[in-house]
Amino acid sequence: MKILKVLRAVVVGVAAIIVVVGVLAVTNVIPAAGLFNTSTETSDSQVITSVTEQEEVALLALGIQGVARSDSKGEIFGVEVPAGDRTTLIQYEFTGKVGIDGRDVIIDGGEDGEYLVTIPRFIFIGFSEPRFEDPIESNGAVSWLTPEIDETAMINTILSDSNQQQYVDQNVDALRSQAETFYRGIITGIEPTAQVTFEFTQ
Repeated sequence: MKILKVLRAVVVGVAAIIVVVGVLAVTNVIPAAGLFNTSTETSDSQVITSVTEQEEVALLALGIQGVARSDSKGEIFGVEVPAGDRTTLIQYEFTGKVGIDGRDVIIDGGEDGEYLVTIPRFIFIGFSEPRFEDPIESNGAVSWLTPEIDETAMINTILSDSNQQQYVDQNVDALRSQAETFYRGIITGIEPTAQVTFEFTQ
């Protein structure tokens, strides 16, 4: 049906995001203050490696913040050493984007102005504006017996796939509501009298 083809084209057009890794060459000259002036030149060159067309639809932006904690205790021959502990705290915040892959959305119907929209599983699309405060450490008097805590591993855990899935699972109701609003708005924008129903994979 012609109207159905138009709707699908519009939905894909709205959802599509073109990601291009471009070519960038930057040179900065930074003068240093003082009696004898010097300059430092830095450069950053990037080459096109891929051009990817994506149709991910971000339905929600989640403001996420928290404090990650990691504890480590010193041991000698399996015996815990008093005052040999280490504790590291990292405060963080970022915006997490959750939504769907628009390529998997199915629109059926069109007869008598009735449409069925099937929404795929919700996914974590990505994050933006990440900010990690400087770690706060609390170490015992003989903490040198204990290996240092890996702060990079702590950050990777914060952004891990399991945590990303939790952000999705905790917001399923809001995601469903936003998906309905988004696709109903597109369809009724073309056919104002359309009756739109939804099915959700998740």
